[in-house]
Amino acid sequence: MLNQAQLPGNFEFRALQVFVVTAEQGSMTQAAKVLGLTQSGVSQIIAGLEDAVGRQLFDRSIRPIVLTKVGQVLLRQSQKILGDLNSAFVEATESDRGELSSLSIAMPESLANVLGPRLYRRKGDIAKNWRISNGLMPDQRAKFNTHAADVMITEESNTSDMLDVERYNLFTEPYVLIFPKNFAPASELGPHLADHPFIRFSLRSSMGRQTEAQLNRLQLKFPSHIEFDSIVGHATAVSYGLGWGITTPLCLFQVPWAFDQLSIHPIVRGKFGRRMTLLARPQVLGTAPRILAEECRGILQEEVFPALHAHLPWLEGSFRIGDD
Repeated sequence: MLNQAQLPGNFEFRALQVFVVTAEQGSMTQAAKVLGLTQSGVSQIIAGLEDAVGRQLFDRSIRPIVLTKVGQVLLRQSQKILGDLNSAFVEATESDRGELSSLSIAMPESLANVLGPRLYRRKGDIAKNWRISNGLMPDQRAKFNTHAADVMITEESNTSDMLDVERYNLFTEPYVLIFPKNFAPASELGPHLADHPFIRFSLRSSMGRQTEAQLNRLQLKFPSHIEFDSIVGHATAVSYGLGWGITTPLCLFQVPWAFDQLSIHPIVRGKFGRRMTLLARPQVLGTAPRILAEECRGILQEEVFPALHAHLPWLEGSFRIGDD
């Protein structure tokens, strides 16, 4: 570990955050985008850390860049330091009635627009200032690991290597098939769909990776023509008759016009789903993570799922709340 004499006089804890994000993203350019910095700014901060340590933290001869052994040690220590620092600020700024000074929640687009405003409407008194961000999994995880996000909601399979976290299962939902309105319906994933363009979600998204994994299990190969990060763009492309896609009911809930302009069907053969989980760091936010998880389940059960059932009655019984 570094001692005080090794730290440069202008050292800031921000440097550790930049280092952790760079390690998570595997790219200084991508880290700069996540942090709102320039690539040269990130490079200078990393160079300053390397000067302080006296060793290289990244092997730049490999793309994407990878951590050296010294970098791996510093990453573990940096994550712990940032966690302790965040905990200190939270404890120091809580009011007498237990209100948090701020609360930052990172979640995918498919949930941010649905749960975000409803959570604040129901439990806005948990914190004085809220920040709800949406993004793809690498960005969410970078925010959580660097303590830029206090809570993360993501697909459960993304968290298998995250051990020291509080974990609350929220819900499970099925994937569904979407077609243009005039497309002959299908209820199974099969080779016959290769006759029509498949509109994908990006592999940077959990949905894209889950979908591709399922297609591989079924030994299905569909040519790649176009892919989207955005749920709205994905559904719109299908509505234009450009091809078919795979999505989830919660995604469609964000684009209400989709229920009239798309042909939506369950996957009977080859069906699969996603399980969403809320994660927080232990003993940092008190009871807030449990309260947030309960409110998310309530919102879904009382407001969202009934509306989806009204549009698509065959969805009845397809959703599961919590650990049910």
